[in-house]
Amino acid sequence: MTAPDVLIIGAGLAGCSLAWHLAGERSVVLLEQGEQAGAEASAQNAGMVRRLGHDPYERLFARRTHDWLAAGEGWVAEASRRSGALLGLVHDPHHLTDAAAHLRSQGVPIEDCDRPGEVAPALAGARLQHAFWLPDERIADPWSLVSGFLGEARARGAELRCGVQVTGLLRDGDRVVGVRTETGDLHAGAVVLAGGAWSGRLAREAGLNRTLVPVRRTLLQTEAHPLATPDHPWCWLDDAGLYVRPEGGGWLVSSCDEVVDPPAPGPGSSGPAAELPRARALERIARWMPALSGLRFRGGWSGLRTFAPDRRPVLGADPEAPGLWWLAGLGGFGVTCSYGVGEAVAAWMLGRELDWVRPGPVAPNRLQYGSWMLVPTGDYNEARVVPV
Repeated sequence: MTAPDVLIIGAGLAGCSLAWHLAGERSVVLLEQGEQAGAEASAQNAGMVRRLGHDPYERLFARRTHDWLAAGEGWVAEASRRSGALLGLVHDPHHLTDAAAHLRSQGVPIEDCDRPGEVAPALAGARLQHAFWLPDERIADPWSLVSGFLGEARARGAELRCGVQVTGLLRDGDRVVGVRTETGDLHAGAVVLAGGAWSGRLAREAGLNRTLVPVRRTLLQTEAHPLATPDHPWCWLDDAGLYVRPEGGGWLVSSCDEVVDPPAPGPGSSGPAAELPRARALERIARWMPALSGLRFRGGWSGLRTFAPDRRPVLGADPEAPGLWWLAGLGGFGVTCSYGVGEAVAAWMLGRELDWVRPGPVAPNRLQYGSWMLVPTGDYNEARVVPV
């Protein structure tokens, strides 16, 4: 069998986006350890397309993805919808101010909102220090994006192989020339680590020092609620650690908890909703979103979000291992940045320069911190610095 030009490890949002951008110009094989694409972190995403993020490169890829979704036709148009978003601050009125100024300079409409309860009834009676209203923010369906990327990539010749457990990287000297799997070796012109929480382990086993931290977060689903209408914007109290998004007549809710939790080998990163984040969400709703007091949860789950210590994506060629490329460290922004990160890595693999992003600041060998800020409860007042 002829070796493909590109082997992509991981068929989630990132891997499928890259395959979609490359297919037709390069032969591509996607390797997925589970029984179907998009079943790990991509399936655990709340689907909010958020441009007002903390890191400028996160905002860059988010804007690129948002613009693509907003202008899309066919399956792209069906995969997302305009919802609007309200980001509130309960501790520090200047939190996110620089980020908002950056986006405004790029033409993103952001309004300072004095009466958030009028825009988002879920915030009626909320005691906020400040609020930003983003009327054009969107909600996207992760599975629709995975299916769309993958369907078109396969139509242009890409191949998906599920149930393939990658156990290591094949090297010829310094060069990465393929992967080891439980059923044999696979060779390729280039290998891309797009395996989320498992990417760091594969790199370490190959002798590369590329720190990625898998962090577990709980997402809860409520029973039906009268304010959870389809046109209600999603709301995020960023510095306090609480977001709500209407879904199915109720709310998707998270207290934005962070628990470091490296996954075991093999598929299956989703877990049950933890009790402490559930109690924390109820307490914060009562304090900061009194209009939603009395919510009852009917289910939930937890999933992994993987970060580099600086919380910036890890993208592009690895200079210490020619033939190895990265598409990892997207944290909780797999939906938000999916199109943009795939576009960037595909362009660099094809030898093309982009006028909207440079590879250096997201490169896998960039200088990293020896510690990072973990926010265990989601509340920035309770953040702590921990070693990595």
